[in-house]
Amino acid sequence: MSETPATEPQGLDDDLHNTILKGTYVETVDDGYVFALERGEEHALVELEELGWGASVEDGLEAELLVERKVGERWSASIRKAEKLRLWDGLEKMAAEGAEVEGLVTSKNRGGLSVDIGVRAFVPRSQVDVSRVDDLSPYVGRIATFKVMEFDAEKAQVVLSRRKLLERERKAERRKVADKLEEGAVFDGVVRGIKPYGAFVDVGGMEGLLHVSELSWGRIDHPGELLSVGDELQVVVLKFDPKRKRLSLGRKQLLSDPWADVTERYAEGDSVTGKVVSLADFGAFIALEPGLEGLVHVTELAWTDRIHHPREVLSMGQEILAKVISLNTDQRRLGLSIKQLQANPWEVLAADLTPGARFTGPIRNVTDFGIFVEAKPGIEGLVHVSNVSWNDREVDVTKTFTLGEEVEVVVLSVDIEGERLELGIKQLSQDPWEVAASTVEPGQKVKVEIVRVAEFGAFAQITEGVEGLIHVSEISEERVDDVARHLRPGQTVEALVLSVDTVARRIALSLKRDQLEEDQIKSYTEEGGATATLGDLLRSQLGIDEVPAVELRDRSSEEAPVEEAPVEAAPVEAPAEEAGEAPVEASADSEGVSEEE
Repeated sequence: MSETPATEPQGLDDDLHNTILKGTYVETVDDGYVFALERGEEHALVELEELGWGASVEDGLEAELLVERKVGERWSASIRKAEKLRLWDGLEKMAAEGAEVEGLVTSKNRGGLSVDIGVRAFVPRSQVDVSRVDDLSPYVGRIATFKVMEFDAEKAQVVLSRRKLLERERKAERRKVADKLEEGAVFDGVVRGIKPYGAFVDVGGMEGLLHVSELSWGRIDHPGELLSVGDELQVVVLKFDPKRKRLSLGRKQLLSDPWADVTERYAEGDSVTGKVVSLADFGAFIALEPGLEGLVHVTELAWTDRIHHPREVLSMGQEILAKVISLNTDQRRLGLSIKQLQANPWEVLAADLTPGARFTGPIRNVTDFGIFVEAKPGIEGLVHVSNVSWNDREVDVTKTFTLGEEVEVVVLSVDIEGERLELGIKQLSQDPWEVAASTVEPGQKVKVEIVRVAEFGAFAQITEGVEGLIHVSEISEERVDDVARHLRPGQTVEALVLSVDTVARRIALSLKRDQLEEDQIKSYTEEGGATATLGDLLRSQLGIDEVPAVELRDRSSEEAPVEEAPVEAAPVEAPAEEAGEAPVEASADSEGVSEEE
């Protein structure tokens, strides 16, 4: 490349302009170094920065100078430019011969690398290495050998290649190691490329994949955490397919396996310290030592706090204390717990609140199926809708209770393992059916108040919250077609108790009978159920083989007023020989009469 001076030369010695001449050092002046030119008695001045400020130059030093222009009594000259011109003149020949040159990688750009070989040269990205390089940063600042590929004097461009030299070396090395690539063989390799799933390592001219899972016994999210392009490392051959030319490599196999003697260092119940290395929906992974991690499941983070994701209480890199709760060497799994370092609050609760204990607490949640009442900070118990009222089984808790309301409850059960607390409100008072059972018994005459009538009979209140049924067949000795003509709400009558069934919550009453026979009462006692006794009674009195069972329940079990019973649910007719008798029993639950064999 030719250099053009800023101004035309002065004087008669135009033949020295832009020529390369030898010069001999004479002296140092304020503005540079003076050299005597080999032609005539001319002198040239080289700027101080060319040789370094304050540099000591030996007398008689000879150097090639590019003489540029006349300035006063001397010519201006440059040693560096002369060197570049000599190199530039030789680059065309080097490109033709494919010569090698050493250079310093000075910078990177989208297309490749800039290299200083005395002049500025360029290495295309595709010629940097034998495989594609995504990140060129590791190459900047390195000194390497390149092959001169192209030279364009007009455009002042020099194109180099590092790949050509590497391919030549790899081809020679590949022949040497091909016969040695067997499972278990150990080689020194060089990292040629890095991907999210692993690193490509050059082993004796053959490139193999070092998968991210084979890098370390510990957790590695990206190979770049441990490796960089150009790194040298030892690897072991895991598998080699000569036909497909696929080579699988490993690194962790050359490292000591932390699971080999893990039982000698850890045992269930031990307290350990580790660092949080990963957070997932299901838990946190804790590194106890290089290559050894344990899992704290999300359910093991806290006893009572509702934690949806570990990041709510933990952060990456945090040092924590945990307890070893499981160790499986076959599956290489180590279970940890943070909450078990503290006493189980459910065990404390079970000791403080035994079944039958009463306490008052705020309502923390109201659902369709019940309410949750706080027993201890972070511990809530469920009052199921069926445990709210003895009489109203269909109570709407969403309308009855409000959040924050203080309610008194009784403990029904405590499940420590299941972490469940069952509570009740109705159990604060005695079951009215138990009261009724202790008040009335079969064969007893009681005064009752009619509360409502239906086609199949009338309901009468026996005690608070307990009703019995006077079936239409038990109202009168004569056939009753219209119950309302015989009984009305609010009317007080004296009735005979036919049966009491506290389990089914049914009481059968009769107005037409004055007493039960002793054998019938005895039968009720021995059978232990009202339905069987009533059946015996009716079979004896009516002379029929089978009679539908009476089914009486408290008012809360009714879904609609019995007066609205459908036509299809009409009372069961008595046998033909007793056609004059009304149906025997009815079920309040069906809002009509349902047969029971």
